[in-house]
Amino acid sequence: MKKILGLFVILLTIGSTGVFAKGKGKSFAIGAQAGYPLGGAVTFKVQSVPCVFALDFSGNSDGMNLGLTADWWISNPTITGTWGYYYGLGLYAGLGLGGESFGFAAAPRLLIGTNVFCFDNFLELYLQGGWEPTLYISDAGLGTDFLSFFANLGFRFWF
Repeated sequence: MKKILGLFVILLTIGSTGVFAKGKGKSFAIGAQAGYPLGGAVTFKVQSVPCVFALDFSGNSDGMNLGLTADWWISNPTITGTWGYYYGLGLYAGLGLGGESFGFAAAPRLLIGTNVFCFDNFLELYLQGGWEPTLYISDAGLGTDFLSFFANLGFRFWF
């Protein structure tokens, strides 16, 4: 039953892309990404808002982390065809929960990446990385990590 429901959702999504498209551009994107530090995220973009967002989740035996990133692409020039690159600035905010401890993290982000659009701009594939100097506040005190880097590989479906 789950396979049939999953196939139905995929076919409905693919079949309805023309309904949500606005001319050549698309108005909304949603997808997933994985990366370093190890974890996964749901990523989304609303065309009228200048940021790309990701809701991150990572965890291990010591606890879990939830985070939100908002990245503003300063530029997204084309290399050739539908392949381009981008660079920008962003913000990160995260919450760490582990056992009886609790913490908050915040960071500015510098990022660079490459993306390619496939299937008449329906699917975007991307690879990005950057620097995220982080400030931590927890029940153990205040801390910093100025050598914090990230890398992500992901996709977004555009509607």
